[in-house]
Amino acid sequence: MSTNITLHVLETDQGIRLDKYVADKIDEVSRAKVLKLIQDSAILVNGANLNPSYRLKSGDIVKIEINESLASNLDPWDFKIDVIYEDESILVINKPSGIAVHPAPGHLNKTIANALIFNNPDISQIGASSRPGIIHRLDLETSGLMVTAKTDLAHRKISHQFAERTVKKVYLALVDGIPKESEAVIDAPIGRSPFNRQHMDIVSTGKASVTQYQVIETYPAQSLLKVFPKTGRTHQIRVHLKSIGHTVLGDHIYGKREKGLNRQFLHASSLEFYHPVSNQAVTFESKLPLELTQYLESLKSSINMKDTA
Repeated sequence: MSTNITLHVLETDQGIRLDKYVADKIDEVSRAKVLKLIQDSAILVNGANLNPSYRLKSGDIVKIEINESLASNLDPWDFKIDVIYEDESILVINKPSGIAVHPAPGHLNKTIANALIFNNPDISQIGASSRPGIIHRLDLETSGLMVTAKTDLAHRKISHQFAERTVKKVYLALVDGIPKESEAVIDAPIGRSPFNRQHMDIVSTGKASVTQYQVIETYPAQSLLKVFPKTGRTHQIRVHLKSIGHTVLGDHIYGKREKGLNRQFLHASSLEFYHPVSNQAVTFESKLPLELTQYLESLKSSINMKDTA
């Protein structure tokens, strides 16, 4: 089985090297993986196998075929998934904090992927063998909306939307401090930190990354933001907010742990994409989970107590 993605080069991407363009467009494919795909003739431009250094022209059509093994050694996990929406093609779920999306070092089982194959053994097998049905990810401590594919067609079509940046995602984040600007766009490339390979950072050699935010509520020392990631890099929101001096509350990797909060305050609250069968735009919403609403209420209560003292 394979994932097939077609990208149409826009004027804004004209002149970019082929290898960089593909690596930038497909978040989970590294530059090294792109080079291997080009060598294997799995990336074609207008039907031709070109060099990685080829400078793209407006109107070029880039076709990518990513083959993965179908052999899955995942153990099914009997876990009740919070289903927001389900039909024959897709499953939209509300991921809880503290559960990994798919197996990785430190989290080899009891992941969303394990739960998906327990609840739907026939789920789409496109993608890596450890990620059946998985189209995109949320960080371990991030909660909220994810769309997963039940069929191969759904996987291909929605993966293409993520690659083309047409999926609209909205997050809620509580951060340290109060940003100087109530609305802003953070445009800074993200890659592996040269000091800690487990962390991401703003680096000149990183992938193009864009995040927009809007302040919706402020407290004496924190702000609640609505965040709109335009790209989908690893740890993007957390790294970008840290770069402007406002780390996500409870983020012990890029900030610090917070008393009374046993997770990071980051929640995927809205997801909009085109349904793979009807081609109609669909939007899903998810309210803040109880532990986050309770933390906000505690902040408001402490303010009221000070005001009446």
